[in-house]
Amino acid sequence: MQFLPVIGLEVHAQIKSSAKLFSAAPSAISRLTGAPNANVALFDAAFPGSLPTLNRECVQLALRAAIALDSDIHHRSAFDRKHYFYPDLPHGYQITQHFNPFATGGYLDLTKYDGVDTEKRIRIHQIQIEQDSGKLLPSNTSPANVLVDLNRAGLGVLEIVTRPDFSSASEVLAFMRKSQRLLWHIGVASSDMDEGAWRCDVNISVSTKSQKSDLWKEGVRTELKHVSKFNVVRTAIEFEIARQISILKSGREVLQETMGLDENGHTIRLRGKEDAPDYRYMPEPDLPALIVTDRLINQVAKLMPESLDARRDRLEKDYGLNMFSIGVLMDEPGAVEYYEALANCPLSIHEFGALIDLVEDGKISGIRGKDVLAIMFESAVSEQSDKRLSALEIARINDWLIENDSEEHYLDIIVDELLAKHEDLVNVPELYYYYFTDS
Repeated sequence: MQFLPVIGLEVHAQIKSSAKLFSAAPSAISRLTGAPNANVALFDAAFPGSLPTLNRECVQLALRAAIALDSDIHHRSAFDRKHYFYPDLPHGYQITQHFNPFATGGYLDLTKYDGVDTEKRIRIHQIQIEQDSGKLLPSNTSPANVLVDLNRAGLGVLEIVTRPDFSSASEVLAFMRKSQRLLWHIGVASSDMDEGAWRCDVNISVSTKSQKSDLWKEGVRTELKHVSKFNVVRTAIEFEIARQISILKSGREVLQETMGLDENGHTIRLRGKEDAPDYRYMPEPDLPALIVTDRLINQVAKLMPESLDARRDRLEKDYGLNMFSIGVLMDEPGAVEYYEALANCPLSIHEFGALIDLVEDGKISGIRGKDVLAIMFESAVSEQSDKRLSALEIARINDWLIENDSEEHYLDIIVDELLAKHEDLVNVPELYYYYFTDS
């Protein structure tokens, strides 16, 4: 008998907006540095009479994601209530888009840059906008008590549901990394997985085919909830696939279950099909339909940055960079722009090197090195190359060379430069009293 893993993903990424999805409460990450329940509006806490107001910024950021994934954006979508009871969900329901999602279709290509052996296109089933829940915290005074922090409640979340196009844990890991990098690149979401800003649900089944048949028999699906760390994704998926194959080899049936993870990254049963909640979806009566016009779509599309794949190809073609170097640049905010600015700088590497040598050899101070660089750059922009002065010539003309190579003289130069740059502070009695007396 042959076995084929079939895997699908549900990616949940917090939308990086200035305010929450349905209230004016700021979405600043106070849960990291501030007090619990600091950013909570009346609606976030489900006060009676408070009503939701859709945040336009969240819609625009969702449009960016849909455009980047080449999805079909629906001109009309709607919100629904997903009912379940949990302490961190004050309303007793979550506002989501179950019946009429924001967008459908689309894809994300996995290429050699993403760490896969064979290029593969992962199809997107749908994209929907929903609100996040709060967070449960342990009590410092009593282990029996649980505290609720609603700073996260009501934050906008983008849910991206894929088709079951994955057949291995490595493909899933590659997609998670690339989709996270993509949403960060276009300014839709952060890359913070540790604080729950990025979570995945993984649906896993194993199809079978006997030697007497050419048809694959679809397997029973299990759902792995709330995977939020890259370092456990591969272990968890491979363990669950092996578990299901072992069950099938023994002649037993795989049960439809919701799984969690233990401390080793192995899957454990949370609940079975018979315990699955009835979410009782219903249209959200307090929100009108979400209408997205072609004009808004075009406005957002014009502001989209260069795609990840196009940027990677360009860095490889124009600068001859290898995959590792490209990855380092693209993982650091602003690094690509900085690299290209340096590559297009009018100063040659030999001119830069000569200046660096002057500083490293103690011929000029670091502060004077910056002054020399400014003059070199201005000269390179305005003059012909054969008329430009070298770093040594500029330092000599301006009398910035350190003729005495002793450490004492070098220190004197640095102190004089600092005093000259901060003349307004030199004669302040309070500063002298603070730094140079014991009282």
